[in-house]
This record gives sequence, C-alpha cells and structure tokens, in this order.
Amino acid sequence: MQVFHGTIITCDENNTIANYLVEREGRIAYIGNTLPTQYEVVPPIELGKNVALPAFVDTHTHYSGFSVLHKMFPINDTDSNAKILEQLEKYAKESRESIIVGFGATEFSVSEGYLILREQMDTACPEKAAFIIKHDAHSGVANSLFIEAVKSRAENLRGFNPVTGELKQEAFAAACEFITHGLSTKKVIDSMMETADFLASRGVGLICSASGLGFIRDYDFDMERSVAKGLDNGMQLRVAHQCSNVDKITKKDVNRVVFADLDGTFANLDAALIDDYATVKNKGVSYYDDVDVQKFCINANRAGYQIALHAVGDAAFEQAVNAIALALEDYPRYDHRHIILHGSLPTERALKTCKRYNIMISARPSMLSHISGVDEFVKEMLSDERFSRINPLKTINDLGIKVCFNSDAPASDPNPIMWIHDACNNRNPEESVSVFDALRMATYNGAYSLFDEKERGSLEMGKSCDIVILDSNPYEVPVEELKNISVAELYLKGKPYQRSRMGSMATMLRGMFPQ
Repeated sequence: MQVFHGTIITCDENNTIANYLVEREGRIAYIGNTLPTQYEVVPPIELGKNVALPAFVDTHTHYSGFSVLHKMFPINDTDSNAKILEQLEKYAKESRESIIVGFGATEFSVSEGYLILREQMDTACPEKAAFIIKHDAHSGVANSLFIEAVKSRAENLRGFNPVTGELKQEAFAAACEFITHGLSTKKVIDSMMETADFLASRGVGLICSASGLGFIRDYDFDMERSVAKGLDNGMQLRVAHQCSNVDKITKKDVNRVVFADLDGTFANLDAALIDDYATVKNKGVSYYDDVDVQKFCINANRAGYQIALHAVGDAAFEQAVNAIALALEDYPRYDHRHIILHGSLPTERALKTCKRYNIMISARPSMLSHISGVDEFVKEMLSDERFSRINPLKTINDLGIKVCFNSDAPASDPNPIMWIHDACNNRNPEESVSVFDALRMATYNGAYSLFDEKERGSLEMGKSCDIVILDSNPYEVPVEELKNISVAELYLKGKPYQRSRMGSMATMLRGMFPQ
C-alpha cells in the first residue's frame, strides 16, 4: 500500500484536484482531499512541487517500425546533404551491416533545399545497398544497389522512381518489407523492449499500435502481440491490425482494424486534397476509391470491429467520414467508437457528420513542431488559409467530438508534453484549447478510444494506479512554457516503472505461452 500526498490532477470529467491518493494492490483504493484514518499509519510519498496525473496514452503508433528505425543510422540532426553523405560514407565503412538504413532526413532542414539523390548516394556508398528514410517515415531515397535489390518487388508499384532513387507510396512499403525481412527476430524484440522503456520515460503507459504493413506475413503483428502479453512491468500495449481486407483478420482476435492509409503526407505532396497544392498543380494521392473504402467499412462495422481510418488531407478526411457514416446507416451501432487517425485538415461538413455519428478523431497535435522548419515548409505548399485549418482542435472539441492524441511514430517521437503544449499553443491561436481539455485528450480520451476508460485514463477509485509524475503543475505554468515541463517518474499498477525483468526472447515466449 502507498499513499501519495500533494497535487493530484485526476483528469476526471469534473476536473477534480485531489490531495491524497491511496494505492492498494495496484489499484486506487481512495482519492480525495483528506486522508481517511485507516491510512494514516502509512508514511506518505510527498510530491512536493511535483504533481501527479494519469499516465499518458498514445492512441496510434507503428510500434515495430518505430522500434526498428530507432536503432537505425540517425541523420535527423544533419543540416546539409553534404553532411548526410559524409556521415553515410563513414557509417557504411564502419558498419558490419550489409544494408545501410538511415532515418530522419528532411529536405526543408538541409541548406541545399532538396534531399540527396541516388547518384550522390552512389558516390558516398558504392559497395553497400543504402536507403535513407525521410522524417515522415512514408518515403525515402535509395542508392543504385538498393534500387536493384528491390526492383523486382517495387518496379511496377506506384512511387517507384529509379532515376532519383526516391521510393514513395506502395514502392516504399515494398522497400520496408525488404529491409525488415533481413532483420533477426531477436534484434526486433530487443528494440521493442527498449521502446517500452523510452515510452515510459515520456510518461506513456498505454499504447495502441497499428501493425501489418512493412513486415512480410504480418510478422510485426504477431511479435507485438506476444510482447504485449509478455511484458511484466505494467506497460499496456494494444495491437490493431492494419490491412485493406476484413476477412484477413477474422482469426486475429482484435477489436480495432486500421484500414491501410487512404492518403500520404503533406511533406510528400501526396496527402489527398480537395484543391491543388499551392506549389504544384496536384491534389495528392487517394490510394483507394470510395467504393473500396465504403465496402471495407460496411463489412468491418457489421463484424463488430472498431474502424480506424488514416486520413491526412481534407479529401481523404471526407472520404473516411462518409464511408463510416454509410456503414453506420447500413448497420447502426451505439458504442462503435470509430475513429479517424490524424484528420489534419478536416472540412466543416465532414465535422458535422462526425458529430452526428459520434466519430472520434485521433489528432497528431505536434505535426507542425516535431522538426524545426516543418511548419513553414507545410505552410508554403498548402497556402495560408489551409494552413490555418490544420488541427482545428478547439472547433472539433466545441462540437462535442471526442479528440485524443497520437504520435504516428516513427513519423515523430512520442512526446505527450509537446502534444499538450501544441494543443494549447496552436499555430492558429483561435484553435488552441484549454490546459484541461488538452490533458483530457492526452489521458482519458485516449483510454476511451481504446475501450479502456473504466480501467485507465483518469485517477478514480477502483481504477489501475497508472500515474505519471511531472515536475511542474500544468495549471500553474504559463501556457507558452508548457513544453518545459518534464516527466519525473511513471507508476504502472502502483509500481515505479522498471525495465522488464526478463530478456527479450523470454518476454516473447511468455506472451506466446502464458501460464
């Protein structure tokens, strides 16, 4: 049994602030302003200037991909192509790996103003296949050896450009499968275990991963499920299947199905827009036609799944919302919790449909701040007017639409403190939300989106004692300084977070063969 004393932000619907929280056997036995006499014999854990609140929730990541890419050759802090090529040459010579994979390149942060080309990579790395993945984890640039290695898989797919070496869309997915196919199972599991520790350091205690893309034969899905069941430190990992065929997942024992991406990203000019980009006569890419998306949603809704659709541009957002609405007209469900992932550029008419059909939105509030210069880069390609409509969190929240947060890792590192800061300091000030609303989005609403609100997401009696300790009170810090708050500690099921006591393979086996 433990007693916490200090400022405790419950994140319940009434915004209750408590002074005492009692944990017993991993659950909250009491929470309130005065300590009942039966608990007075327990020496309290004094929070002092720190504050406690519910552990954060990341409602959409690609756990395996994030884990693997975190172990790759990092280049996100490089400010010129010349330096990227210099580091690539050095890394290739020193590494024992037969395929060199870098991660984090950005065309808007290098002085040249464009990303490296295939022929430049050939000069820097002539003897090994090399692939540099962009910051958004949706495209990359390869040298000639890598292009030749994936040619049979990717040459007939959209996004394959052997001239520049750029691989996007389906060609990029094929390249990822080629890379991951050569990874050892142990290396991938080791990376997953380290990712759990990393997320814990950011105060995240509940994660939902979308798996089934980038790894052959759904390798990532099976590994993640085993790791999720095998973890012994309280970290909660939910695994959703990402595919375009409902029949494929009937034996997977999941409740959320993620439809393969409807569109791409702003950075690649392939997020699907209603009107042309400002810099090119191009409306982006819709990966699927309306009939395919509607058929998927109807089948998934009838089968009882929670539907999650990745939609970034406004055209994709409308496509997603309309498909879910059609599915619910076909087969009404009261508590479906269908959700749009990202919904970065929602339209007014589609938001009204979200309100009518209780469709949630999992927003990525830090998409314009996770890398220096990304906001100006996106603003130039979209126009000032459309840029002002990115992540209109206040408008969405005021309509009564439930909003939760995601990192879309590896597209960005999970950082709930920055999510809260950016939600309260929107690039369009009129769309900033209150600190309370941002905290609810990062905690309770996230748990709600995963059907876990009775167990987590707020600090209330009977719930799991999953607590993040912050070094400052978000309600007392100036709103423009929220990003300076730090995570001091994470408690899961009442215990300070610790690395799993078992090795990676033992964790996986424990998940595969639970006692």
